[in-house]
Amino acid sequence: MDSYGYNPTLHKIWRLLTSSFSLGTWFGVHVRMYWLALALMPLIFFSRLAGLGAGFALLLSATYFVALFLIIWTHEMGHIACGWLYRIRTDHITLGPLGGVAHMNTGASSPREELWISLAGPAVHLVWLLVFLPVEWLVPAANGDNWFGWTVWYLNVTNLTLMLFNLLPVYPLDGGRVLRALLSMRWHPNLATLWATNIGMIGGGLLVIGSFTQIGVASSIGFVIGLMCIISSLDEKRRARHVLVYQQSVRREPWEQDPDAWKRGGVTQDSTRRPGWLARRREARAEKQRQQDAALDKQVDAVLERVSEVGMTGLTDDEKRILKRASDRRRGAG
Repeated sequence: MDSYGYNPTLHKIWRLLTSSFSLGTWFGVHVRMYWLALALMPLIFFSRLAGLGAGFALLLSATYFVALFLIIWTHEMGHIACGWLYRIRTDHITLGPLGGVAHMNTGASSPREELWISLAGPAVHLVWLLVFLPVEWLVPAANGDNWFGWTVWYLNVTNLTLMLFNLLPVYPLDGGRVLRALLSMRWHPNLATLWATNIGMIGGGLLVIGSFTQIGVASSIGFVIGLMCIISSLDEKRRARHVLVYQQSVRREPWEQDPDAWKRGGVTQDSTRRPGWLARRREARAEKQRQQDAALDKQVDAVLERVSEVGMTGLTDDEKRILKRASDRRRGAG
């Protein structure tokens, strides 16, 4: 290690862990995979399937590896395809041992955009299940050397697991982003982000704790994912304290000018936060009353003109009732 803290050995290890290779460009999106995933995942599959016989276990390991990353790729393409609807470009996807990442050029510009983009990934798993669950019912159970039956069973288990896991309300998982988007539809997006990331840190901590109850690879994967959730939540929380979420062009609250605004919930006197249901209902009744009063005032003006022409005795019963209503209103106001 030199005087600047640079360690050549650690740097080489980091480069080895993060090096990747190209899988080509599909639908205009370049796909890369970490070498670590290529080296690690087939070994994990083979170690779990070795009891089925070396040849069959090797065949299933290769099949499961391809199927897993095909599923992950379609998951990320679901996010990307939904992003296209909002004119958000994505140039490349990275596939790794813990899943995939769609590197979108820009983030969502509104809670609604983030909601649908986040849900698009898990929705892909639902499509997989709708296709292959009936197939699993039609083919024999996954036993013996039934390669096709084992593969269909694996596809369904993997898609169901990934769909449910990604929908957990733990930031930065899809469910955590959905939670942030839903909260942002009611509260300031920065405040919603603070809440969602707090939940993300708690969820990440539970994943880390739960990893200690597992053995083997499952323990390591759970620990790393939980730690990733904690770190990502901390980073996003730090950003939300100072920078407006969703790239808002109108600053309703001083998130950039006042670094401590997040501590007060970002509420200011000129906040345009949507009022609650009861407040909206009271305002609707008040508006209706104002319209009725305006209409009555016009009728009273017309009656008073008639009084100047024919006197009180010349008024009709309807005109007298209008004056009485106006008198009652004034008496009630006083």
